[in-house]
Amino acid sequence: MLLMFFCPTRAEEYKGIPCGTWIEISANPYEDYHFVRWNDGNEEAIRLIEVTEDLTFIAYFASNCEEYANWPVVALYDWLLMINVRAINEQGYYFDPEDVTWYRVVDEPDDMHGMFPLDDQLVGENSYYLTLDKSLKGTGNYYAVVDVSDVRGLICDGLMRSEIVCYSGASQAARVALLPNSVVVGQQMKLTGLNPEEDTHIYVYSMTGQLVQTLQANKESTYMLDPVPMAGCYQVKVVSETINQTMRYIVNDD
Repeated sequence: MLLMFFCPTRAEEYKGIPCGTWIEISANPYEDYHFVRWNDGNEEAIRLIEVTEDLTFIAYFASNCEEYANWPVVALYDWLLMINVRAINEQGYYFDPEDVTWYRVVDEPDDMHGMFPLDDQLVGENSYYLTLDKSLKGTGNYYAVVDVSDVRGLICDGLMRSEIVCYSGASQAARVALLPNSVVVGQQMKLTGLNPEEDTHIYVYSMTGQLVQTLQANKESTYMLDPVPMAGCYQVKVVSETINQTMRYIVNDD
């Protein structure tokens, strides 16, 4: 949108607007678009200006693409990234696992327009979640792209993006560690990094989500954990006032 005001002298008028007067200008977007800013950097869609010189105002608009992107991650461990499927469904969008693709950010994350993706790296297979066999710490940033183009039209070219999850920083807070995380029945594991000033609750779940152990470390920095006496993969949730972390371990057959 372009507005132009000409004011050669303070005594002249342009379109009935005397120089030196204040007027209100408004940027009104079409449906599925939103106002971004004016060409002078002002971000108020409705504003007052004083006409004292030749003025040109350009209002910049953008597709509501960004409002449909950046869905939250529902589960985040050292080895698992998962998009919030429920949040997307609640907005009226439904999709299949093959409609989800995970990317690793290269330099700056690609936007949701045009030739997306330009350079971000494809990682893993298409699925609701991305499972890796190692810690993500220091490996970069990740996000998922969900294709909903077959549901409610071509909003954002039919794509939505999950939140970008950062693993590249070197200043991450100290984290709880479980070592070793691959054991046999009867072999103890060491849970380190606990806050000795706090009582820590430990919950162990099977991969089907069943709670199989409830434990507590009373103001200890290290806790010796006995594995579940059955082969399988288990999740360990560690909770205190300052800690909320989930890990996993595997119990192998003898």
